[in-house]
Formats: sequence, structure tokens, C-alpha cells
Amino acid sequence: MCNYIHYGDKPPAECPECGVGAELFEEIVEELSTPSLSQEEAEEAKQAIFKISYGLYIVGSPKDGKVNGQVCNTAFQITSDPMRMALGVNKVNLTAEHILASGVFSINILGQDGHSLVRRFGYRSGRELDKFKGIKYTLGKTGSPLLENCIGYLECKVIKDKIVDCGTHWLFVADVISGKLLNNVEPMTYEYFRRTK
Repeated sequence: MCNYIHYGDKPPAECPECGVGAELFEEIVEELSTPSLSQEEAEEAKQAIFKISYGLYIVGSPKDGKVNGQVCNTAFQITSDPMRMALGVNKVNLTAEHILASGVFSINILGQDGHSLVRRFGYRSGRELDKFKGIKYTLGKTGSPLLENCIGYLECKVIKDKIVDCGTHWLFVADVISGKLLNNVEPMTYEYFRRTK
């Protein structure tokens, strides 16, 4: 969920960033380090990157009459006129398959009380369980899931010629076609979640 990368033959028993067990680590076979950076320089840069502020969101998308969702920290407004969002999703995630198939997604903005939603949507794959079972949600204009227990949402339609292959992730640029603020409280940030989990 947190994109922590462990260098070595075996992952740690528990992720030092988000606490998941070693069984959820995935081997990365492609070269991820920036060629011009040594491993030490890359580690120093990573510490600086951790200071960039991120929100935590539940991104959902429909496919074949089913919905799936995941935690995402890479969702941001890229233009205001037209109103567009950019979203980064790991290619191996089921949600990426849903977005590629349907061309739509929702971004559910979490409040600072959203810890249980982060755990539910962030630690297991939708291939293993129905993450929306027992969760209160409605379907929006696009058929994407809108959580009742969030502070606001956006529904987006992917611009087909603006899907970028970023290696391990897809970057989707999408038009905002619907949105609403439901509760004007402080949003969940990645830093807040890590500090209070």
C-alpha cells in the first residue's frame, strides 16, 4: 500500500512504513533506481520525498457489474479549467484493470477518522475479498462507488490519449464530471495516517 521498497533477497517480517506482513511484498524485477543515483543517494532522496504531502483516498471503479477499490495516495488536480485530475495506480492492482476497462473512477476523500477504511481497502487485494461488502456506498453517474463515510468525492472520466505508462504504475489523466463536499473537516494525509495508526 505504501510503496516502500526493500533492497535485498528477503523482505522484512513487517513493513517499516505501513506494518503489513512479508507475504504482501512483491518482487520487483525491473530496475527501479535512478541510474544517476547511488543506493545511498537514492535512500537520501527517498527521505526527502516522504516530506511531500499526500492525501489518502479510496479510489473505486466498476467493471462487469462489480466494483473494486483501493487506497491511493497519488491523486491530484492537474488543471482547473477544464477541471482535471491525475491518478497513479499500480499496474498489478485490480483497480487498474477496472479503470482500464471502464474508463471511469471515483476518488473518495477520507477524513482523519478514516483509519479503518485505509486498512480495509489498502492491505488486501480485491481478488481475495469483496472490499465493499458491508460498506455503505452508492453508485455515481459513472457507476463508480461513492462512499457514504467520506468527506467528499469526485467522479472522473479517463481521457483515453492521456494514459501514461510509468513503469510499475499507470498515470490516468481524467476529466472531473461530478463531485461533492459532504463534510467540511480536515482530510486524511499519509503523514497523519502513519503517525496515528
